[in-house]
Amino acid sequence: MKNSLIRALIGAVAAGVTLLSLSAASWSMDHGGPMNHDPARMVAHMVDRLDLTEDQQAQVAELMASSSAQSATDRKRLQELREDLRGQRDNFDAGQAQKMADEMGEITSRMVFQVTSTQAGIYELLTDEQKAEMDEMMEQRDERRSKWRKDGKKSRE
Repeated sequence: MKNSLIRALIGAVAAGVTLLSLSAASWSMDHGGPMNHDPARMVAHMVDRLDLTEDQQAQVAELMASSSAQSATDRKRLQELREDLRGQRDNFDAGQAQKMADEMGEITSRMVFQVTSTQAGIYELLTDEQKAEMDEMMEQRDERRSKWRKDGKKSRE
């Protein structure tokens, strides 16, 4: 489980940096595109797939909303930094570009930690059966992502 969570997080970071898509908790579902960070939709998907109790639903919703709110500022700042770096094509300043890249790394690190913390908190709330289903959902997501990277496009199964 630990290795597949680490692989999932590495994939999420790569997507987040390139597509502004570190989905604070991308739980192996179609979010309507890489920019959709809708905790309510994610919770609804988990409720459908994992048969969460009302108490679990409330706790998961709280964790995901908090995570989304905390990462919103970071996502916005990453977008600003990417735009600033694109602007350097005509007038490259190595020192400034390095500072921006370093800041992007710090932000990405915070976001990865936030996703890991949120996922661990949610996983802790689940029963053994729900954990097994969550693991299956993550494996399916990893397979879709792998196919997407291999094909160079998003594949739907």
